[in-house]
Amino acid sequence: MISTVVFSLNGKTKANKSKKTTMSPFLTQKFLKRCAKQGVEYVVIEASSHALHQHRLWGIPFSISVLTNITHEHLDYHKTMEKYRDTKKELFYNVSATCHRKLPKEIEHIPHRQAMILNVDDTFFSEFYEISCPTKVAYGFEDGDLQAHHMTYSKFGSKFALHYGEGEIGIELKIPGSFNVENALAATGAVLACGISLDNIKRGLESFKGVPGRMETIKSPKGFEVLVDFALTPDALKKLYKTLREANPRRLIGIIGSCGDRDQEKRPIMGQIVAEHTDITIVTDEEPYSEDPLKIMRAVLQGAKVTDKKMGKDLYLIEDRYEAIEFAIQSAEPGDIVVVTGMGSLPTRTLNEGPIEWDERDVIREIISKLDE
Repeated sequence: MISTVVFSLNGKTKANKSKKTTMSPFLTQKFLKRCAKQGVEYVVIEASSHALHQHRLWGIPFSISVLTNITHEHLDYHKTMEKYRDTKKELFYNVSATCHRKLPKEIEHIPHRQAMILNVDDTFFSEFYEISCPTKVAYGFEDGDLQAHHMTYSKFGSKFALHYGEGEIGIELKIPGSFNVENALAATGAVLACGISLDNIKRGLESFKGVPGRMETIKSPKGFEVLVDFALTPDALKKLYKTLREANPRRLIGIIGSCGDRDQEKRPIMGQIVAEHTDITIVTDEEPYSEDPLKIMRAVLQGAKVTDKKMGKDLYLIEDRYEAIEFAIQSAEPGDIVVVTGMGSLPTRTLNEGPIEWDERDVIREIISKLDE
């Protein structure tokens, strides 16, 4: 598997420290060669729109493609949602082409069908569904071939009934949130195309404990929790905070920044979303790269000020990220959840001067350990 977070091969995992979801063509092909030598039958690649547009995956015949959702993201690069959508389509046209080729003899024994797995609730679902492929699996909560029913949520996970064809099976996820139920449906659609039974799918989903830096919780002995998440887009923030509100915390304390040299349009939107969903909002630095960090923070703060938040009361601008996290943790009380978004499990932060070592989770643990000093 190649993903934003890890590289995994036959049970051995290595953190992806490149800050790239999809590697260069050379490194990707090198990884695939290792897979072939070790007899790996299935490879999962998280294909970024940048990689598709830059042809990093050129020459790889994909058998299965999965559409989760297309939301406001990477518009600094693609410029418009239409161009972003069309770039995503390239992966599905790849699968469509694979569908009409004869399979190489080397993989004829591997159980799978060429298939497209599509989120029926995505804005562009119908356009993707029109792309030619013999097997298409639409998934969703109320519509589609693959559905989730009778959902119940808690901060510890989600329960739902997974329905496909004539079969239905109960699932208990160890990760919370309706968006993770959607992700579970997407993964289910992909492995169903590989001939995996519902019973084995249930075992796989229920054994999954989450991804580092994605809704990762650090508990404080003071009775509050700090949650670290990679959320970088308006849609991701909305889904994250909706999930956390469903857990009925005493208060939500949100820390929000935005990345430099990236989409500037989303900055005030993200600030507004966090301010609307939290009891206390703290705007801070994230990764400015070559931009003026204060300019980025002011753009985020502009969005937060659209709400009824008041500076110095429940809205703060703290330029130093360490101090912002420290302030949030020192302000937290039993039953609160402090939410720190943007960095996830990344091992470095890129400032104007260059990258520095920074693991958000270690920073949080260090600050919590100082509470009694």
